[in-house]
Amino acid sequence: MYHSTYFAYGLRIPIEGPAWEETDRLDKELPHHKESCPDVGHLSAGNYDCDMLFLVTSCDEIKLGDYGRQAAASADKQADWDRQLTNAVEQLGYGHLRDLVAPGWLCVPDLS
Repeated sequence: MYHSTYFAYGLRIPIEGPAWEETDRLDKELPHHKESCPDVGHLSAGNYDCDMLFLVTSCDEIKLGDYGRQAAASADKQADWDRQLTNAVEQLGYGHLRDLVAPGWLCVPDLS
């Protein structure tokens, strides 16, 4: 088993079904939205075969036994990321999901 942790700025996308299926779709769709969401990517991580899906703008992996520190983003940069993530949520068809929360700093453990 492999364990790592991700420190990211973004939001969880509460989808039904396997995250890997949705990441395949995002790999194809995100390049079409680079003009309005240039910093947006995705992360699939979580508990072994029950990964969660995240849209992220900044993401660093912290390996087991190590530590990391995220450089602070300016208020303007964070506002830009929020705008990009909001655009991505709508453009990728997630705007109807009820359990979406505002973007923020996330700590996501991953076991694979």
